Amino acid sequence: MKYEYLTNDLIEKIDSYLNKFPYKEQAIIPSLHEILEKYRDIPYKSLEELSDYLQIPLSHIEGIASFYDMFRYKKNARHHIRICRNLPCHLANYQSLLDKIKELTGADIGKNSPDGRWYIELVECIGSCAIAPAFLIDNDLYDGSSLDEEELKKILEKYK
Repeated sequence: MKYEYLTNDLIEKIDSYLNKFPYKEQAIIPSLHEILEKYRDIPYKSLEELSDYLQIPLSHIEGIASFYDMFRYKKNARHHIRICRNLPCHLANYQSLLDKIKELTGADIGKNSPDGRWYIELVECIGSCAIAPAFLIDNDLYDGSSLDEEELKKILEKYK
């Protein structure tokens, strides 16, 4: 079967996961990450194709993809900002950091910025309480505890 979304490079990566793990179900999450990285979202058709390729019921793959908030079904901006809002970050005033980021990017929580560059998401924990309020831009971790607006501008400029 010829796939529209599971391109040869994705199939190679999926096969590497299949070879790495003893159970094919263990390849689902890393495969979804690969699809997300390639398309910046999870096209529904790609779930059907992954189901067919792995020979795992579509309902099982849909359940995993819908459970984790990192897997998105709508086209997202080029850069994804995740801001932790869990207790340590809440106590360290993540709201102030969020307000600065919203102002500088033009994006809002759960929405793309008008220029399509930024998407902001609040998350429960990114495991970096020591640098609260912590945030990620794509996969890069930042310490928000002592950032002033100029330093934040410099960080955001790196992603132009």
